Amino acid sequence: MRKILFFLLGVLILRGDVLKDYLNQNYNRVCKFDTIEKYKNNEKLLSIIGLACVKKDSLYLLPYIINNLKHTSYGRKNAIYFTTIFMEKKLLYSYLFDGISISAFSFPMTDYVLSYIFKNIKNKTFTKEGNKIVIHDNGFTYKVYKNGDKMIIETYKDSKLIKRQWFR
Repeated sequence: MRKILFFLLGVLILRGDVLKDYLNQNYNRVCKFDTIEKYKNNEKLLSIIGLACVKKDSLYLLPYIINNLKHTSYGRKNAIYFTTIFMEKKLLYSYLFDGISISAFSFPMTDYVLSYIFKNIKNKTFTKEGNKIVIHDNGFTYKVYKNGDKMIIETYKDSKLIKRQWFR
């Protein structure tokens, strides 16, 4: 996370709408396919757009960003971060819906919820409550389950639901 903030500071000189919207937490205005296309040759802004997409859980847009982060060192590092999150999502989805084993896969740990879920399922450090996978990690409890064609992740702190996310 510190590396990503360092890269954000590097783009402060840009002062564009993308940066202003990101800093004001207007992630919906930043993470859009049109914005990705507009800034596809600017790795600093693409990195900010990617972070906004992660913040708003719009991971389906990450491949469009990843493919353009290849010309600079920080771009390639951010591509690894986004690729890790995207692959963890795809593998967890296949684990839940298709029963594939994820034990052979290894990824760097990120600060995104899917890394905690992935690590615990891979290491089989979870319990089951009916159709839900229950994980206790870093003072949080995560409940992972499928609902229709969605993978749902509920995050609890002190038995109180603090966030519900869904992925396809």
